[in-house]
Amino acid sequence: MTSKVAFLVVVFVAIIAIPIALTPVTTATLSKAPRDIPAAVVPEAKNTKPAINCADLMSLRLAETTITAAEEIPAGTYTPPGSPPLTNLPTFCRVALTVAPQIRIEVWMPKETWNRRYRGEGGGGYAGSISYGGLATGILAGYATASTDTGHPASAGGTFALNPDGTLNNQLILDFAERSLHEMVRKAKNLITIYYGSPARYSYWNGCSTGGRQGLMAVQRFPEEYDGLVIAAPAINWDRFIPAELWPQIVMREEVGGPISAAKLNAVTNAAVAACDAEDGVVDGVINDPRKCSYDPVASVCKEGGDPATCLTTSEAEAVRKIWNGPTDREGKKRLWFGLERGASLLGLAGSAPFPIATTHFQYWIRQNPSFDWRTLAETDFEADFRESQRKFNEVIGTDDDNIQRFRKRGGKMIIWHGEADQLIFPRGTLNYYQRLLNGNGGVEHVEDFARLFMAPGVGHCAGGAGPNPAGVFEAVVNWVENDVAPDKIMASRALSGGGVRTRPLCPYPKTARWTGVGSTDDDANFVCVDGEHNPRDFRVTGPGSN
Repeated sequence: MTSKVAFLVVVFVAIIAIPIALTPVTTATLSKAPRDIPAAVVPEAKNTKPAINCADLMSLRLAETTITAAEEIPAGTYTPPGSPPLTNLPTFCRVALTVAPQIRIEVWMPKETWNRRYRGEGGGGYAGSISYGGLATGILAGYATASTDTGHPASAGGTFALNPDGTLNNQLILDFAERSLHEMVRKAKNLITIYYGSPARYSYWNGCSTGGRQGLMAVQRFPEEYDGLVIAAPAINWDRFIPAELWPQIVMREEVGGPISAAKLNAVTNAAVAACDAEDGVVDGVINDPRKCSYDPVASVCKEGGDPATCLTTSEAEAVRKIWNGPTDREGKKRLWFGLERGASLLGLAGSAPFPIATTHFQYWIRQNPSFDWRTLAETDFEADFRESQRKFNEVIGTDDDNIQRFRKRGGKMIIWHGEADQLIFPRGTLNYYQRLLNGNGGVEHVEDFARLFMAPGVGHCAGGAGPNPAGVFEAVVNWVENDVAPDKIMASRALSGGGVRTRPLCPYPKTARWTGVGSTDDDANFVCVDGEHNPRDFRVTGPGSN
């Protein structure tokens, strides 16, 4: 694996471990028989100090569970297993457990600073590890926090899906997709209730990428468990977007014979940004709505006097066009899934080597053949594998069910956000899902009561990019749940190279931020939310799962 590919895997798998800054929110006896505490029963907590000693939890019996550690960690620096040191932590109770067959879970509970709330922390990529950074961020803000490796080690990547005999390991696939998440929240709430002597008042979820998919899986499959969720760049539509991640490589191999240089890919991306930047009335190096950008890569084809190191050949321009348009059916006419947006880096999926998560999916999940070589695929072959992935895995891990009335009826709230320049997960997949939520649940006026989507122009996968990054999202969902204050805006900011900070409001879809024409374009106070004038056709695909 090249160092560049290894870096991209780290981006996809580990970036969600970057803690989201939180500010603290102000506002039993051991059983010998297995038991789980119903989420609906949340009496008033009498105090925030433990009812029992942390070490006593070692003797607790939970269904299909082995508790492997129950230890009080003193305040200060703690080095988790296989992880860098974490500093400035409060004293907390660390419980590690394994749910059969091999789902590892850790629950960290502040000893004296518990805010009477629970927080579940999501993973990234194929998961496979505990999010210790997320656990630390949670307890620093007073939350009893839990994380799971989803039932397999990180070293396995996506190979866990295949048994040695070539059959699918349906147990581990189910554990990764759903079961580990449900077991984590049930076991965590049980431990919380016993350790503190009362259950948490509120339960929250925080996750990006795979963590975003995990949050939506909870909303769709066990909506009673969480009161509020932050769902960022969700890896939903897993059965379709993962195969679509290989499309850029197939296209380049067929149209050009191999990868297009990074210099050329960066140049055509920059050209698209330059062409469409001002369409929102502000020149800031960001495409506000990529769906409204129609830059044709033919304009980047080499002309007389052009630099051959950065301009495109005709074949390279055709490849870029197909990458932006997304995978199509065998005839090349109907869109199967979405492509990278103009303005997003092409190096993540169209770099010098294919994205490993996508190739693993073809080898171990779709073809069930570790020796399968993706280079044998042509554009006309793609549809068959795409549909096979959908047939095999939509039900277990698609995470695209728009019937979430149980979540709405119990009063749940969720904030979804996605960067428009995401280089790994196609933003239109999230827009496709949210548009179906609107269509199937009475439109914006009803859906905005419990679910709001915020698109972040120029922001990459979970963070980064040229656009201002969202801030305070977790606090916003807590405020919505506990004080019934729905977020009309999410603030976003970005440090400027010359000093200062650019701030912008992110508006709930289908609205978008528009400069008033007065005052600095670096000040969010000079922007208002207006109708984004979206075209629903931009978010449609053909075949099963379309809208």
